[in-house]
Amino acid sequence: MTQKFKDMSILIVDDDELNRYTLARRLTRDGHANLGMAGNGVEALAAMRQDKFDLVLLDIMMPELDGFGVLEAMKVDPALAGIPVIVISANDDSANFVRAIELGAVDYLSKPFDPVLLRARVTASLERRCLQAVLESALAETRAMLEISPVATFFIRDAKVVWINAMCVTLLGYPDGELVGRSMADLHLNEDDYRSVLAKVESVLRSGMVFRGDIHMKRRDGRVILARASAKAISAWEPERGAVWTIEDVTEQRADAARVAFLAHHDQLTGLPNRILLADRLRVALAQASRNKAMCGLMFLDLDKFKLINDTLGHSIGDELLIEVSRRLKISVRDSDTVARLGGDEFVVVLPALKSATDAETVARKILASVGSPYELGGKPVRTSPSIGIALYPQNAADGDELLKNADAAMYEAKQAGRNGYRFFKTAGETGT
Repeated sequence: MTQKFKDMSILIVDDDELNRYTLARRLTRDGHANLGMAGNGVEALAAMRQDKFDLVLLDIMMPELDGFGVLEAMKVDPALAGIPVIVISANDDSANFVRAIELGAVDYLSKPFDPVLLRARVTASLERRCLQAVLESALAETRAMLEISPVATFFIRDAKVVWINAMCVTLLGYPDGELVGRSMADLHLNEDDYRSVLAKVESVLRSGMVFRGDIHMKRRDGRVILARASAKAISAWEPERGAVWTIEDVTEQRADAARVAFLAHHDQLTGLPNRILLADRLRVALAQASRNKAMCGLMFLDLDKFKLINDTLGHSIGDELLIEVSRRLKISVRDSDTVARLGGDEFVVVLPALKSATDAETVARKILASVGSPYELGGKPVRTSPSIGIALYPQNAADGDELLKNADAAMYEAKQAGRNGYRFFKTAGETGT
């Protein structure tokens, strides 16, 4: 017998003193030294509440409180319910043993008992007790780790919350106990959103994999958060056993990432596409034009006398002017067009799918009228006008870089011609507007 079995304690409960000592001698010969005795059910319950026993050998027929009464009392007492009990009785009526098993006994023996059978059943019960202790210890350790975890964790069974840790209470705003028993649907935006998420999650969990994804969840105060969620089924083959979930509020993190991504592709002052996004939009526009055998226009726009405005009225007024010019440019073009800021007072407008050069002229005139109208900035009247250069694909260029360079050259021609106007790029020998 291993040392762990020798150290485990056994309580012998029998109203016959001779039976108690006979059983004790037999257990001692088998190596069990940690033994307790009780003469009836009342003494047995008192002994179990005072000392920790790993196994109870319980007689059925006793005065004051019989074995059935002891089993009933143990069943409703959390401190005693887990102790294994082997019932021993001279009455071998199977109905007694059936009732004892129904009340929680793990095994039974008939008097007079076979020493070999006694040893086997005691050993088996103590082995189960050892395993139970290991499982209880592992459960307690796991629960303690989950309780102090900085990640919100909860356990779901039958689509209802069974258990949550402290961080989950903090994250979702529910007081202790209020969330337990609630349907998971209460934590989602609405029933349709819940069913959509459930369909995605269940298909993953049934495969035995871990679900990972971002889902929207609703706090107790009604605020919606974006949660990075992970879920794992206890058993993919037995979904009724439930699943463990972890969630992390990534609302601000995702918003910050979106802001960083936006700033990487947009001008910080005006919010217009910057050079990086312009290059991508222009590439797409030229590819579409090439595929559809259509025309694409590009305007290079520079504000007249902008440096003078900055120097005389200040950079804050200059910034306000750039923001207002950006707004006017956007309302002067189609939704499919792109208005971008290269830097300073330089802007670019991409005009995809033009039918003719006349379409570009129409847009240029609208921009001249809109951008050239008076401004009221900081309580002061401000006037500026645009000089616009226009280049067309495929007539003036084979790619985006060449198209931009030629539009820039046409813009300088517009400035040299007196500003506040537009010029088309002309190859050597060409004449015209």
